[in-house]
Amino acid sequence: MFICGYHFPASEGNDVSFDKVIEKVQDGVDATGKVVTLTGETVKGEVIVNLVVPEGTFAHTAFVDYFQNADVVGDSKMVYYTNKYQISEISKSVDGAVTKELCHNLDDMLLYRVKVA
Repeated sequence: MFICGYHFPASEGNDVSFDKVIEKVQDGVDATGKVVTLTGETVKGEVIVNLVVPEGTFAHTAFVDYFQNADVVGDSKMVYYTNKYQISEISKSVDGAVTKELCHNLDDMLLYRVKVA
């Protein structure tokens, strides 16, 4: 099972605890002081929404981790649907109201680019 780009044993099935995922995401990532922005766009590249991910949240750390570990070169990187949904689900659970609007947006069908500065 892959969650947020990390492999978990098949023996855990679909019941990997959020705590295990959070631990893997936070391990080795220093997201302090980084600004994470997301741009939601259509398949044709029309920008629909620009978002700033609140610092100190799981979503913030997860997007920094994704940006640093993605195999894409460039100043912005597309986020795969699976990753954005997984980040959204965990963030809803652990970040609560702080990322409510962000997660609502991530649950749509737009393509998202992540940029970390």
